[in-house]
Amino acid sequence: MKKFIAFIRRESPEFSGTLVALALFSGLVNGLSVSLAIQTAKKLRPGELHMREFFLFAICLLAFWITKEYVLNRTNRILEGIIRNLRVRIIDGIKTTNLAVFERIDRGRVVNTLSTDSIALSYAAGSIINASSSAFMLVFVLVSIGILSMWALAITLIMVSTAVYLYMQKSHTLARELGEATRLENAFFHNVDGVMSGYKQLKLNRKKSDDFFSTEIWNVINETAALRIKTGKTMNQSALLSQTFMLFTIAGILFLLPNLRPGDVPVVAPVLAILLFATGPISDVVMAIPALARAEASITNIESLENDLRHQRSELEAMVERQPIQTEPFESIACVGTGFAYAPTPGNGPHGFQLQPFDFHLKTGEIVFVVGGNGSGKSTFLKVLTGLYEPAVGQLLWNGKPVSADRLASYRNLFTPIFTDFFLFRRLIGLTQADEVHLREQLGTMELAGKVDIANGELTTTALSTGQRKRLALALAETEHRPVFIFDEWAADQDPVFRRFFYTELLPAMKARGQTVVAVTHDDAYFAQADRVLKMDYGRFLEGEHHVKAFEGSPKKRRS
Repeated sequence: MKKFIAFIRRESPEFSGTLVALALFSGLVNGLSVSLAIQTAKKLRPGELHMREFFLFAICLLAFWITKEYVLNRTNRILEGIIRNLRVRIIDGIKTTNLAVFERIDRGRVVNTLSTDSIALSYAAGSIINASSSAFMLVFVLVSIGILSMWALAITLIMVSTAVYLYMQKSHTLARELGEATRLENAFFHNVDGVMSGYKQLKLNRKKSDDFFSTEIWNVINETAALRIKTGKTMNQSALLSQTFMLFTIAGILFLLPNLRPGDVPVVAPVLAILLFATGPISDVVMAIPALARAEASITNIESLENDLRHQRSELEAMVERQPIQTEPFESIACVGTGFAYAPTPGNGPHGFQLQPFDFHLKTGEIVFVVGGNGSGKSTFLKVLTGLYEPAVGQLLWNGKPVSADRLASYRNLFTPIFTDFFLFRRLIGLTQADEVHLREQLGTMELAGKVDIANGELTTTALSTGQRKRLALALAETEHRPVFIFDEWAADQDPVFRRFFYTELLPAMKARGQTVVAVTHDDAYFAQADRVLKMDYGRFLEGEHHVKAFEGSPKKRRS
């Protein structure tokens, strides 16, 4: 409870002592109504109507209803505000990491924290408020029992103290089990992402599929289920403990009190009535224990993720997010002695892959192809060129001036990329009505008319073949009206007819419009369409003989 309250107070200035006081007051008036009912029952006679007691009872009921509803609604609003702020902070934390860090983030962990952990906090709010109110009411119940009989109070306190001690032991066990369950849930969400992303590969490789599903899916599901069964047993033991301790308390009052204190026999009935009424509040307290344990485990997960994102925060990216976009005509880009190095990863030694320092220039209307084997650094080069990766050495020049931190957002805005891992948003983000008209024209050009359309500012579908999805991405890219296009193996999934159309008609048309293209490709039959072809090999650009070989067999080379 302490951690939960501290978290709420830290996250929301709205949480105050007044709210706690009102929660306790609702428990007080609830207890008063019980006491009033018991006292009135003693005075009941046939045909009599106790108006004073009736009005007092009605006032208690109304006060309980108003205060409890207010506290629950206010707490719910506070918790939902906290969850909203947490989600904003986590997403903002992701936005302000650089791409190299973002690519290492465990997506399953992020999804689980934003969904499951947030829901656990929201669910806990009502349970804990009910428990707080009920706990205060239980204090009132104990006082009422003490007024009737100190011996009955002693028996009740012994049982309550025993139950509280056992509850505390169970809550520690429950918190530990829920923490382990969260770890498994993160692993499960991560592996489900693997199923969705690698579906085709798994379908085409039975050995890989069996190994993946057996180890990464079924084992994790079974471990999670086993742990949740274990956790459920702990929760059930807590619930049974509350019921059993109440029965033991009733047995003590019913069978022990008359023998220990014969003079207290007349109070047995009213004490039992009070205890039976207390069953509901005790149930509220018991049900709050697992909810509180889940909430505190979720708080630990949230704080851990936020702490990791805070340490990975890039001040440069935070600055870029706040920068206005300055429009400046595109004339040229240059990389001067620019290099990049990935952080080392386990198993790859002390050094990660490195893009060796290189010089590169690009002018308006140029078409440049980049070729090289897998792992040669082509995609890394594109990320450095577009400003997504911060160079470790060297600098980027835009129109002859350095791309300083205060120009980075505007520099990135020059590019329209279609990377190999591109994503299609259903909603036409950032497009105007005129852009939609242009997009429909492009859908026709890309032979997608009839396969996908626009309705209410959204694409009707993105469930297309890989080649069609790339053509849809290019159609969307054309509507952005940016000067530099980045294509990473765009033509690799096109049929021969559309591949030829791309190289011999689309690219020349883009060049004629003054648009600039940097494309990673392996289609040597179309090298003649480029102004330059650069070849990469293990993180460096090849010059001289290797550069010339990149043109061998191309139509341009044969004509010369």
